[in-house]
Amino acid sequence: MEPYWDLIKRIINESDLVLEILDARLVELSRNEEAEKIVGEIGRPLIFVINKSDLVSKNILKKQVKMLKKKGRVVFVSAKSPRDIRILLYAIKKTFKEFGKRETNELDMQNRITKGDIVVGVIGYPNVGKSSIINALAHKKKAKVGKKPGTTHGIHWIRATKEIKLIDSPGVIPLSKDDEIRYGLIGARGTESLKNPEIVAYALVKLFLKNSKDGFEKFYGIIIKDSAPNAIIREIANKKRYLIKGGNLDENRVCSDIVRDWQQGRLRL
Repeated sequence: MEPYWDLIKRIINESDLVLEILDARLVELSRNEEAEKIVGEIGRPLIFVINKSDLVSKNILKKQVKMLKKKGRVVFVSAKSPRDIRILLYAIKKTFKEFGKRETNELDMQNRITKGDIVVGVIGYPNVGKSSIINALAHKKKAKVGKKPGTTHGIHWIRATKEIKLIDSPGVIPLSKDDEIRYGLIGARGTESLKNPEIVAYALVKLFLKNSKDGFEKFYGIIIKDSAPNAIIREIANKKRYLIKGGNLDENRVCSDIVRDWQQGRLRL
């Protein structure tokens, strides 16, 4: 298998335009700026697809995407909404009409690309919903979807419509060992893969205290009296009756629950 960044460059080179799938809950954190840089260097138009928009309030969405609109077209979607997918298809066709087709090459013959085809590269971190978007565009299950991050491997060519052909990028990507909070928050690493789910849980508690304290209280059935993350986690452990040997509260189990609830979309901003 080719190295990850060589694969990404090949996908972008062979595409007429590129979709970057982002998580609506943490738009900036789910951006792959290195891939965006390659898109710019090669000269392909970029559409930011803000997935899981149904999990976030409109006010939070507006704040997060203000800067993105300067870099490319922005489309809000939920992969579960046929209307949203129709809007995305329209954006793809409109962008193609504006920028036109790239120069063809020998690989087009191998991949059965015709002059009329709109070739769309799809990139995004694991667990942002890339495969769900591809399946919705193709109206069938073409890409692997799973709760475990990193389900997609290698390059896949997928016929979405008569006009549109998709290139799916690998879901397993090289990640920095030093940025566990970021990849835990965007779901690029599941709770089983995180060395320290506690620090991710603490970051989530702080996020909800800032943006949706009431929603967090309602979800876990608690009333927050002390805003210290460790006090809140202990309160949840007490509510759930999570105990370890000696009758102490099992804070680690609560932290794993919080991260899992967030990554699987049950805990919403």
